[in-house]
Amino acid sequence: MKKKETQLSIFDSAKNRGLKDFLSRNFRELIIYRYALYNLISTNLRARYRRSTIGFLWTLLNPLFTMIIIAVVFSTLFKLPFADFGVYLFSGMLTWTLISNSVVSGSMSMINAEGYLKKVYVPKLIFPLATVGVETINFLFSLISLFVLALFLGAKASWGLLFLPFALLMTALFVFGLIAIVSILTVYFRDLAHILTIVFLGLFYLTPIMYKKELITNADLMNLIKMNPFYYYIELFHQIIYEAKVPDSSLWLICGLLMVVSLIVGLYIFSLKERDIVYRL
Repeated sequence: MKKKETQLSIFDSAKNRGLKDFLSRNFRELIIYRYALYNLISTNLRARYRRSTIGFLWTLLNPLFTMIIIAVVFSTLFKLPFADFGVYLFSGMLTWTLISNSVVSGSMSMINAEGYLKKVYVPKLIFPLATVGVETINFLFSLISLFVLALFLGAKASWGLLFLPFALLMTALFVFGLIAIVSILTVYFRDLAHILTIVFLGLFYLTPIMYKKELITNADLMNLIKMNPFYYYIELFHQIIYEAKVPDSSLWLICGLLMVVSLIVGLYIFSLKERDIVYRL
């Protein structure tokens, strides 16, 4: 009588750790954990306005009053019409706020998720996604304020507004790639979040938001500004909202390339370190 052969299953932790496996596995898990993602986003949004009398209305009122004050000051300083400069400033500031807030807060997303990661299994990529989701929703609420202000100031509507969702999606994916990078780096270097705050402050003044690029006459300075990747996303929204036109194809191409590079680099770094970060928290 032949003896039954037994097969020993061996788990190899290094098996299937490539980028392709990482993407396919996380895609499946994010579908399964989609309600967890929804709860993270809704919890973060509610926490911002907890015990506030008017709650989410602050997402409309805060940017509206802030931009009006800044527009009055700088339109007077640069001797520009308030109606024209207000829409220009608002469209740039909202985009900048989406990018900077997402990256700075996203850098702490893995550290803030320590309680979840050490108790239950959730796909780690869900936390950078939640950061992007929160800031994108805030952007959409603020965009309502922008349209109200634009209508009041007599801004023109155009077919270019139909491309606004594509511009927002492209910006969100670009930012998501950056968050995937900085969220991992911050686990190993905790001061990075503070450094990013200073870096974004400097980049803010190196981006035509509170001033128009036409005011820059120095060619070297303009070349320096164009080395800033955020400039192109700000310009994308300026052309859609302020200039009321469909953005140039070259601008779409540059933003698309920046988005692809950001996603590939971000997801690659995340795939290399996702199994190690729990032990570093």
